Amino acid sequence: MTEVLDGKNGRPEFRAGTGEFRNRITCVEGRLGTGKTTLLAEMARQAEAAGARVMTAQGSLSEADFPFGVVDQLFAGKLDDFELTDMHRALRYLSRYLRTLATSQPVFIGVDNVDKADEPSLRWLTFMRRRLADLPVTMVLTCGPVRSSLVNELTGPVERITLTGLEPAGCARMIGPSSEEYLHACYLATGGNPYLLRELMAAATPRTPEGIELAAAAIADSLVPRLAGYGPHLVALAKAVALAGPADIGLAAEAAGLDVKVATSAARLLADLGFVGEEPLAITYPIARSALLHTMTSPEREAAHARAARHFHRRGECAGEHLLASGPIGADWVIQALREAARTEPSPDRAIRYLRRLLQEPLPDNGMRAEIMAELGALESHLDPEAAFESLKRARTQVTDPVDEAKLTLTLAYEIAERQDRGRAVAALDRGSASIAGVDRDLSHALQLYAARLILEESCVDKELPARFASLQAEPVMSVRNELFLAALLAFRDCLRGDDPERAAMLTRGAPVNLVEGAVGDIIDRATFTHLVITLMIADELDLALKLCDEAHSLTADREVPVAAAQVHSLRAHIYLRLGRLAEAESAGLAALRIFDQLKLGRQRVVTLAVTALCSTWAEMGDPARGAELFALHRLDGMVPDARRFDRVLYHRGIVRSRLGDHGGALLDLIECGKRLQKRGVLNPGGTAWRSHAAEEYLALGRPADAARLAQEEVALARRWGRPRALGVALRVAGLAAQDKAQGGELLAESVRVLSASPARLQLARSLLSWGAVLPPAERRPVFRRAHDLAKACGAIPIMTSAANELRAAGGRRSRRDSLALTDQELCVASMAVKGRTNREIAAELYVTQRAVEQHLTKAYRKLGIAGRAELPGALRGHWTGGEP
Repeated sequence: MTEVLDGKNGRPEFRAGTGEFRNRITCVEGRLGTGKTTLLAEMARQAEAAGARVMTAQGSLSEADFPFGVVDQLFAGKLDDFELTDMHRALRYLSRYLRTLATSQPVFIGVDNVDKADEPSLRWLTFMRRRLADLPVTMVLTCGPVRSSLVNELTGPVERITLTGLEPAGCARMIGPSSEEYLHACYLATGGNPYLLRELMAAATPRTPEGIELAAAAIADSLVPRLAGYGPHLVALAKAVALAGPADIGLAAEAAGLDVKVATSAARLLADLGFVGEEPLAITYPIARSALLHTMTSPEREAAHARAARHFHRRGECAGEHLLASGPIGADWVIQALREAARTEPSPDRAIRYLRRLLQEPLPDNGMRAEIMAELGALESHLDPEAAFESLKRARTQVTDPVDEAKLTLTLAYEIAERQDRGRAVAALDRGSASIAGVDRDLSHALQLYAARLILEESCVDKELPARFASLQAEPVMSVRNELFLAALLAFRDCLRGDDPERAAMLTRGAPVNLVEGAVGDIIDRATFTHLVITLMIADELDLALKLCDEAHSLTADREVPVAAAQVHSLRAHIYLRLGRLAEAESAGLAALRIFDQLKLGRQRVVTLAVTALCSTWAEMGDPARGAELFALHRLDGMVPDARRFDRVLYHRGIVRSRLGDHGGALLDLIECGKRLQKRGVLNPGGTAWRSHAAEEYLALGRPADAARLAQEEVALARRWGRPRALGVALRVAGLAAQDKAQGGELLAESVRVLSASPARLQLARSLLSWGAVLPPAERRPVFRRAHDLAKACGAIPIMTSAANELRAAGGRRSRRDSLALTDQELCVASMAVKGRTNREIAAELYVTQRAVEQHLTKAYRKLGIAGRAELPGALRGHWTGGEP
C-alpha cells in the first residue's frame, strides 16, 4: 500500500466499492516515526479515488485546549453559531450533519494523532463510533502508544493496523537504488524507523556510511521538536542518555538535572515511544543518538558531566578517582567526565594526574588529545609557569632551540591570557623576547607586540603602554607584518578612547592587499586582522570591514582552521548586526557557535564574541528570551569575571534584559559595564553605547534626570568621535530624555539626518519611529512608513510592529469588520503563505518554530471563515484599507 508497510506490518487493502465505507473504523497505531501519518494520507487518497468525500484533521498539543478543535478542522465553521458549552446540542447537530452528508456520498473521516485531540472532539468521535452501523462512513484514526482513558474508549474494539520498523527489504524499497553497504548502514542507524529514514534521505548527504553521520544536524532539527512535544523533561533525559548511556536511571537523572521520579516517568514515555529500552538506558536508534548529541552545546555537555561527577560524589567517592578505578577509559562520556572532574578538582596535583592518565589512553581523535595537552599546560601554569612550558614542550616533542621555545612561549601566553592571568602571560612574553633579542629580532618584536596587545585589551590607559609603544615605534627596523600589527594596535587604542577617527581610514589605505591572509595565519596575524576589523567597525567603515571578513571567510572555507573560521563568523555577525542585516547576523553567529561548541572552548574570548552577537540579534528580532537562554547555556547569566571580554557580555545582556522588560536588571548590567569600561579608559560610544541604553532604562524606571545626564554625556563623546552611527544613537536617546519637547524634537530630527548618511539602517528605523511620535499628526505617516519599511527589511519585528501600529493610528488603519480581526502576527504569516512560502520557509524567515506558524495560520483560517490555505488570497484581499504598509 505504501512504503511504510512491509512483511512485518502487514499489507491491508482498501477496495473501492461503496461497501468498504459502511461501518468501518480502523485504528492505525505505532510508536513515534513508524509512518502512521503517511499511511493515513494514503488511505485518504484511495478513498477519494473510490468516490468518497474525504475529511481529515490532525490533533496537536498546541490545540488540545481548544474545544472542538479537531471537529472544526473536519467541518469548518459549522459550530460558529453554537455556544460550545452546550456539548449535547453540538454533538447531536454534528451527528445529523454527518448523516446528511452520507446520504448522498460515502464519507471518509481521517484523524491523525487522535491521542492529542481536544476532549470535546474525542467525545464526538466516540459518540459517532456507536452510530455508524447504517452509514457509509469509514473512520480511520492514528494513535501513538501514550493514551488517555477517553482515547482508549474510542480506539477500543476496532480494526487495527500496528506499524513497526521496516525490515531491511522495506528499507531498501524506501531508500531506492544504493550500495548494499549503504542500505545495511541505514538499517542499522535507523532500526528501520520510516520517519528517521525519511529524514535521513531528506538530509541529502552522501550515500555512504560516513554520510549518515553527517545527517545528524538535519535530523535533529526535526526530531528534537517532536520529542519536545511530549514535554521538556523528555528531551532533557533523552540527551542525558545519549551522552551517558548505557546508564542506570540514577546516573541518567543526575546527568539530566532531573528528580529521579520525573526521570523515571520520562524514561517510561521514551520507552513507549520506542526511543530507549530497559535499563541500562540507551538510545535505540544510533542516528537519533547522534542527532541528540549534535544539539548539545559545549556548556550543556560540561554541565551534564559535572552533574555526573556529583552523582559519584554522592556515592561517597571522588568522581575522578572512581573513573580511574573503573578500568579502561573508552566511552566518550567517561573521557569528558574525567576532564570535567579535572576542571572542578580542588587539588591541582590530582587534576594534573587525571589529565596525564587521559593522555595514556586511546582517545577518539588527535584534536581531543591536543585539547587535553593544552588544558594540562594551562593547569600547570597556575602552579608554575616553567612547568607549563615544559608540559607544552613535551606535548610537541622535545624543543631545545631558544627560538622554538619563544614560539611556544607565545602559544602558552595566549592560553594563559585566555584564562584571565594576563600578568603572568605578559611576564612570560617579556622573558621570551629578551632571551632571543640577539638571535631573532623579528620574533622578539612579535612577543613585545603581543604583550602590548594583552595589556591594551584590559586597559588602554595602563601606565606601561606609552613606554612600550614608544619603544616599539623607535625600533629602526621592523618587519612589514610587525609594523602592521603595531599600527593596528595604535588605531585600536585610539578607537577605544575616541581620540583619532582618521587613523582607521589611514590605516586601511595603507594595509597590504594580503591582509586577509592574517585571518588564517598564526597568533600575530590573527590578532592584526581582528583588531583592524574591529577598528573599522567602530569607525563606521562597515562595508570595508565586511569585505575583509567575506574574503577571509572564503579563505577559511578552504582550510582546516576551525578557530579562525569561527572567529571570522563572529566578526561578520557583529558587522551584520550593525548594518541591520539581522538574518545574516544570526546565520553567521550560529555558524560560529556550532564550531565553538564542537571545539568545546567554554567561555573563551572568541566564544563570547559569537554569543553576544547572537543574543542582541535575537533581541532585535523580537526573541530576547532565546538570547537569555543562550547566556544561561554558556554560564553567562550571573556574575562574570572582571575581564575585558566580559564587558561586552554585560552590555549585550543588558540589551536582552531590557527587551524582556527587566529594566532593573538591564540597568545594573549596563552601569556595571560602564564602570568597567571607564576604568579601562574606554570612552568611545562607537564601540559600546552603554550610556544610551542605560539612559533608556532610567526613562523606563521613571528617572528622567539620570537619563538626561547620561544621554548628554554620550552626545558630547559621540560628537568628539564624529561618526554617524554613535552620534545618531546618542541624539535619539537625548531627544527622548530631553525635558523640553521642542529641544527633544530637534535632537530626534538631527538623529534622523545623521543616521541617514550611515549604513546603520536598524538604528535609523528606531530614530524615525521616535521622531515620528513628536511630529504633528499630519506629518507622521510617511515617517512611520519609512521606519516600518526599514525595520521590515532588517527583520526587526518589534520595530516593524510598532511602526505598523503607529501607521494605523496615523490614518492607515486596518479594516476591523468584526471582533475577530487578524493580529499583526497572523496577518504577517498569512500574507507570506499567500506568496507561496511553505510553513518551514515562513518559520525560517520569521525565526519562529513551524508549530507557531501552524497556530497562526489555524487562527487566521478560523477568523476569516475559510477552510485552508487555498482560500487565503481571496479572504485577505482588501483586508487593508490604506494599502499594506
